Amino acid sequence: MTELRIVHLYPTELGLNGDRGNVLALRRRLEWRGVSVTIVDVAPGDSLPDSADLVHVGSGARSARDAVLPDAREHGPLLREWAATGVPMIAIGAGMHLFAQRIVDLEGRPHEGLGLLPITVRDARSRAVGEALGVPRADGRLAGFVNHGVSVDVHDADPLTVLDRGPGNTGTADGADRGEGVRLGALIGTHLGGPVLPMNPFLADELLVAALARHGRGLPEADDRIAQVDERARRARAAIAERLGRPGVAV
Repeated sequence: MTELRIVHLYPTELGLNGDRGNVLALRRRLEWRGVSVTIVDVAPGDSLPDSADLVHVGSGARSARDAVLPDAREHGPLLREWAATGVPMIAIGAGMHLFAQRIVDLEGRPHEGLGLLPITVRDARSRAVGEALGVPRADGRLAGFVNHGVSVDVHDADPLTVLDRGPGNTGTADGADRGEGVRLGALIGTHLGGPVLPMNPFLADELLVAALARHGRGLPEADDRIAQVDERARRARAAIAERLGRPGVAV
């Protein structure tokens, strides 16, 4: 029987916005389908395990991001090797910044990121704060809460979603560039909180499908427990849509 291994990078340092909820959502959505799972927490100074089926890194303050960046660079070669073999990864907030090609600080100095995501992150003196709602997708509208002090340039890749409402990669809620986050194959970066995976369970299942596919398995059918939490998530997204002036839209 396949047991999936989820690697959770820096859960203490980069867990500012309840991001452990993402890992819990992944665990429960597997266990409720009868799939065994192990969570491996990796703190600064720890070694990565020899393999992973899914990688999660969460959000945190700029100071925390900068503090763990040297340690994260030590893991860069193995993380890039995993990514090349199709290991799905989700990086949120400061975690997405770590995965960038480069981070440009407030003084304009570039710092090398891990190069997993084709983005440049530029620290800003202003903050983008507020709820965000994506445009319709086949599986629903992504929604969540944004709180960051950067702008993100995406190079030769698609955004995770295009926003209907709320601040995206540019840190503003207007303008032609309405992209939020980045997607490159099985790698996802986003500033959406909530936490993002309990709020948008179809995104969690997308990651799990990719993880199981590497073992030649599909995602087992959902049971009533998953249906119940998915309905709660839908209601939460609907409430965000209503607060953003989009009542009644399909979420």
